Amino acid sequence: MAKDIYRGSSNVVLPAPVSQEIWQNIQDASVVMGRARRVELPGSGVTFQEIVGDPTPAFVGETDRKPVSNPTFQKKTLVPHKIAVVSTYSDEFRRDLPALFNALVGRLPGALAKTFDLAALHGVNAPVSNFDTLAGSDTVSVANTTAGSVDAYAGFLAALGKVPELNGWALSPQGEVIALSNRDTSGGPILVGSAADSGAIGRIVGRDVFRSGNAAYAGDGTVGIGGDWSKAVWGMVEGVSIDISDNPVYASNGTLVSAGWQDNMISVRAEIHVGFIADDSAFVRLVDAGTDESSSSSSSSSSSSSSSSSSSSSSGA
Repeated sequence: MAKDIYRGSSNVVLPAPVSQEIWQNIQDASVVMGRARRVELPGSGVTFQEIVGDPTPAFVGETDRKPVSNPTFQKKTLVPHKIAVVSTYSDEFRRDLPALFNALVGRLPGALAKTFDLAALHGVNAPVSNFDTLAGSDTVSVANTTAGSVDAYAGFLAALGKVPELNGWALSPQGEVIALSNRDTSGGPILVGSAADSGAIGRIVGRDVFRSGNAAYAGDGTVGIGGDWSKAVWGMVEGVSIDISDNPVYASNGTLVSAGWQDNMISVRAEIHVGFIADDSAFVRLVDAGTDESSSSSSSSSSSSSSSSSSSSSSGA
């Protein structure tokens, strides 16, 4: 086998500048990686102690016995979980490795980032243990029933009421449109420009807004997430791993996808090892439908009323 063919059939280490570019693109594409606090993550994981309650002092009289009160704790373990994908390409890519690297830079980072964000923000295909999600956070409706009204503004204020320490919003494009088409009680726009060079697209009630399609989840109508991002932690072991091979590739059910060398095909495997923990009570889900508690109960009542009315009509008929 010629040396240049062998180069494509064994593991290939990307040149440092390209590897760095891939890593940077993953950070840019992931709203969780961009907003949550990053920590060093060893392969064995790391345990965090959290103080959840302080001692309670009390007034005491002279010679009275002092009260005994201790802090309370809980612990969370941040453990790396693997996210991986294998893509197959024709052998023509092997004749032009820079083109292959450019394809990797343009396509794989966003795919890895989206998988991580959907798991962390919405619980989609998330690991079952030692991986937190924000899927169970409280919901608030920002449904904009009338363009130019204060409907959504009331929702953003309600979110602040639920999470007073809220310091940032992650809005999907749908969430951005809702914010842009709504007004505050003075008639001004609720999404205003930001002077700070933080990468934000603006501010809502004084908190930075970051845009990401990963913040949306059709399953419950979520169009954004707001919260205290210091209460979310993520970590990654090493960096992005990229391997190129001409070995056969099999689907998860064992079916042959590509015979590799025999079919003049190569495969690219990309993976990262990441972990995520968070306090979901420090976040709120912004939904474009009445799925919060108040809206749900009102919806139920309305539905019940409708049903009753419909029954009466039927009966009368």
